[in-house]
Amino acid sequence: MKREKVTMKDIADKLGLSLATVSYVINHSEKEKISHDTRIKVLETAKSMGYVPNQTAKSLANRRSNLVGIIVNLSNPPSSNLKYQYLDLAAELEREIYLAGYDSILSVAYELENIEMKYKHSLEAVFIIDINEKSLKKVTSKYYVPVIFLDCDFDEGLFYKILPDYETAITQAKALLKEESPYLVMDNVTNRTLRERITDCFAKEDIYIHHGNCGLKEFLYAKKNRKGIIIGDILGSEVERYVDNSDIAIISSNQDTDILMADTRRIIISNRQKAKIAVEILKKLITLDYDAAGHTQILLKPDLTSSE
Repeated sequence: MKREKVTMKDIADKLGLSLATVSYVINHSEKEKISHDTRIKVLETAKSMGYVPNQTAKSLANRRSNLVGIIVNLSNPPSSNLKYQYLDLAAELEREIYLAGYDSILSVAYELENIEMKYKHSLEAVFIIDINEKSLKKVTSKYYVPVIFLDCDFDEGLFYKILPDYETAITQAKALLKEESPYLVMDNVTNRTLRERITDCFAKEDIYIHHGNCGLKEFLYAKKNRKGIIIGDILGSEVERYVDNSDIAIISSNQDTDILMADTRRIIISNRQKAKIAVEILKKLITLDYDAAGHTQILLKPDLTSSE
């Protein structure tokens, strides 16, 4: 016997909600301010019941803004390295969003309040690059569309987080350098969980958190004849001024770069690949074509490029 098609009314009846509420959620509408928890319940129930958007829903979708937001959070005083890394990622996202048939709007936020203002745009979805844990709930409560986070991590399982697998990258870098106890040079990223995941791989006295150029030269001279791991291409190019580049490995976000010396060894987790995966997840969230029970933390494995 052919199974009857699941309707929005079926979902509404199961959850004890109005049909209008379910319709607003499934069509990612901001006409009504519906709590985030309710929206998650509706989407998860729709997925578990096998709901498939019908032609009417598709017609509604065609009248949407077709606009995806990209927010780059530079609320910490940003270094040149972080600006480069995050804005390059934003550019790769814009490219993939365009290829997927959407338009994009880019916003750079230097304060949390600037991020909160972005919900006023009629967006289909939002990408946020880097955010601290304290700001998470405050920011996401302003959005009633899918939100995907990049280059940050937190325990909240409702949102997708796409970030480099730094533990694997650091292990590869140590093997490349043939050094079990290298030093680390990295930027002061906003997200505490991500920062601690990286620094836990090193001895406390071997860690330099970059704040401008203050103290970098002195730190490197103190580590003379030691080998080190640097996160970021521009930061790597700064370190190259003071040390033999055969003693360092760079964890890089670019597949191709002319910033570093040609023979500097790199571990690559490219922004291009990160953007491709992010937009694929976006399309699945918008069409409800995702695994509701699946993992929402996506760790990107590195490719190893060695210049001997």
